[in-house]
Amino acid sequence: MILRRGILAVLGALIVLSVAALGYQAVHRDGAPWATDNPTQDARDVVMTQARAFMTTVNTYGPDLLDGSTMPSYRKDVEALVTAKFKADFEQNVPYAEATVAQSGLGRTTTVYATGVGDLDLERGRATVLVAGELTNSFPDKSSKDDATGSEARQSADPQPYRVEVTLVRQGGVWKVDDFTPVGQEAQQQSSQSADPSASATPTQEATP
Repeated sequence: MILRRGILAVLGALIVLSVAALGYQAVHRDGAPWATDNPTQDARDVVMTQARAFMTTVNTYGPDLLDGSTMPSYRKDVEALVTAKFKADFEQNVPYAEATVAQSGLGRTTTVYATGVGDLDLERGRATVLVAGELTNSFPDKSSKDDATGSEARQSADPQPYRVEVTLVRQGGVWKVDDFTPVGQEAQQQSSQSADPSASATPTQEATP
């Protein structure tokens, strides 16, 4: 009898937990507890992926992308990730980056360390994503050669950390970058950026496309 009561108590507890779990899923899955998908979480994953791709793409370029005096593949890759509004701003500023690459051999690479959704409004199709990472600029070192390739070696500057808030909008079912804003220390230092490429396309303390 005692064993039977113990089993019944365990079963009762399991039933309570099951009901609570279904209630949680119903709340967080728009009233569909049996659904295997979660539109909100799916959207969070997508916007973080898009923000990461944007920061990686816009901050990765160099002489290897030059075709004459421009970087057409770089332009194409960035523009595929942004809205028409952002594209217009980018096209105004990217020539400064291309000129710096062509004239001084500037190269840039970036590493994104973390992304996090700051705000997500599925009804309006808007989201903000916080992105943290660092970028590294490099220039030709005319005094030495790369032993492996025999080509001119490159000298890298110290990595520059950045933190930005990327704004995305949903257009035709696709999330695209519409703007970005440096946050924290980068926001305070943006006014001291040099004109070597423009600050409108990348969030750094120095030259940016």
